Amino acid sequence: MNSPVFLKSPVFRFLGKFVFFLLLLGGLYSQVSSRFDAFREGLTGCTARIVGVCYSLAGAATTVSGNLITGPGVALQVIEECTGAYEMIIFAAALLAFPAGWRKKLLGILLGLPLLYAINILRVLLLAFVQAHGSRNLFDFMHIYFWQASLILMILGVFVLWIKFLVFRNAQAA
Repeated sequence: MNSPVFLKSPVFRFLGKFVFFLLLLGGLYSQVSSRFDAFREGLTGCTARIVGVCYSLAGAATTVSGNLITGPGVALQVIEECTGAYEMIIFAAALLAFPAGWRKKLLGILLGLPLLYAINILRVLLLAFVQAHGSRNLFDFMHIYFWQASLILMILGVFVLWIKFLVFRNAQAA
């Protein structure tokens, strides 16, 4: 009995692997995060400290206590969803599902995850700026709508850059 043609499609294989790796990595992260409070608190606290330092470098006096960033007009609590961890899981799942060598995948993870984390730091930093200098409506729009959609595009953008510059780099030279 022949399997349907769509099962042999590279796109279908990628999507199947992507879902598998997404469930695997998401499940592993969920287990670690829920069992080890220190891991979750460390991740949110580290993100808050980095944002606080960057915001202070921009000239605003901020204080960071745990995962809370405060300053003139700013009171942000960095929760787990603000760390970029979920975006990094999606990126890693897509990378692992893509048909490329393991060396290129490892390099993509080593370069892509810090880049996504840096983008997320910039996101929280800009939210702090909007909170301090904008209206509540603008902050809500930026936080709930703009950055959620933008993060999806950023994951896709980093993924496409990885494909273009690392996976198909030699193919372009030929």
